[in-house]
Amino acid sequence: MKIPEEKLKQTGVTLYGWLRKHAHKAGGRPYLITERGVITYGGALAAVKALAAGFIGCGMKKGDIVALRATRSPETVMLVTALGSVGAVAVLTDPHFTVRQYIENSGVDIRPEYFITDESGSWTISSDDVRAELSFRTDAHAPEPLMTKISPDDPFMVVFTSGSTGRSKAVVLSHRNCISNPVDAMPLFEEDDSDIAIALLPLNHVFGFAVCSCATFCGHSVVFPDDLSADGVLSAVENYGVSVIYSVPTFFLDLLAEERHKRYNLSSLRLGLMAGGPFTAEQMRYIEGELGLRLMPGYGMSECVGISTMRYGDSVEERAAGVGRLYPMTEAFILDDGGEEVAPGEEGEICVRGMTMMLGYYNDREETKAAIDSEGRLHTGDLGYIDESGILHVSGRKKDIIIRGGENISALKIERALLALDVVYQAAVVGVTDKRFGEVPCAAVILVRGAYADERELRDELRGRVSGHELPEKILILESFPKTSSGKPDKLKIKEMF
Repeated sequence: MKIPEEKLKQTGVTLYGWLRKHAHKAGGRPYLITERGVITYGGALAAVKALAAGFIGCGMKKGDIVALRATRSPETVMLVTALGSVGAVAVLTDPHFTVRQYIENSGVDIRPEYFITDESGSWTISSDDVRAELSFRTDAHAPEPLMTKISPDDPFMVVFTSGSTGRSKAVVLSHRNCISNPVDAMPLFEEDDSDIAIALLPLNHVFGFAVCSCATFCGHSVVFPDDLSADGVLSAVENYGVSVIYSVPTFFLDLLAEERHKRYNLSSLRLGLMAGGPFTAEQMRYIEGELGLRLMPGYGMSECVGISTMRYGDSVEERAAGVGRLYPMTEAFILDDGGEEVAPGEEGEICVRGMTMMLGYYNDREETKAAIDSEGRLHTGDLGYIDESGILHVSGRKKDIIIRGGENISALKIERALLALDVVYQAAVVGVTDKRFGEVPCAAVILVRGAYADERELRDELRGRVSGHELPEKILILESFPKTSSGKPDKLKIKEMF
């Protein structure tokens, strides 16, 4: 694949390099915004350089593994940037746990040299030999932190997969992996230094951290609201003039529940990236019409940060058709079970190759070999096809294929059929063990507020939308779903309910 020289240059600059560039160009521009104050690009650069100097003083060196409690905060962004600037590898852990507890329970054999956490109320770094408080002084005067040459292809961070359909794995991403996503995406989204984004998603997941890396690449601001309720977010949009929201489909729908969005001035909104779950074209048009923004579908994963999306100028019909066209620096291959490419329009496993693709799974050669084939293609585990317009469609996940008496059933297809019902707000379909058929589909749903339907009525509504063997054997009507930390329905826990 021929990549433009300008993009190659841009992907060769680390996150620290982009922060430094914007700080020197417009140091007074707001960068990280909270209810307690604003950190400018110049202030953030000073803090990052001071942190890096402190890390070097603690004995940290290139390649050291550092476990970080990744809170949704400006501090996490500055810590990750500072660690990368000295060549250390930030292991982003879920802040719902202590950093050591998360590492111990991860199931991954990873042994950090350092631990950084705010569990005591202030940020500290510790190791077998060191324990010290960290300072985020935005007026510090520290030297450039590059104690050794950092290659864009060096490891930068480790993120853990959500584990919603199996055990969690530790994904190793390089500096280039992380910055290639905004290099490709920002021209498509027409995102620039005049935008203001809002950080809603966990920073220990790639989708959440991508909000911050995209802002840093563009040189614009990111708002970190304290209150993540629908009203809290809508209030932050109004108060800070937020123009960009990245989130999962269910969250966008939550903003519209009970018409609460009509109580706020949301005229600043222009762009929403929607990924991480199924949605219908009707839902997409509804969200766009109510919030007055332009929605972009997105498809990516921890192992490959960005795979497909659409252009800001594309029509709503195009943007609602699938999960978008491939990012310019990404190649896709739709393969059958024998590893051969299928004809256009035919379904197969989605495999990709590009600059956002991971280095591999941490300390796990076998899993890495299973995921990345001899031609350097990442096997996503998702099923899909590319239509005549070049738009990628995800039709299911190989692990979400339910085999009922020898018949393959797509959980995603049934979920989409349920979401097309007027009374269904959210849906999750799982395969449940059955003595006769081996496995049968079962569904859990959340109804639209104020709507009523029982299991029989839902099954009747589904007839004609799915075939007889695809009809869920049981349908649970729930008030809420158990969620993974990234906000996706936890299918392992939902399966246990049956």
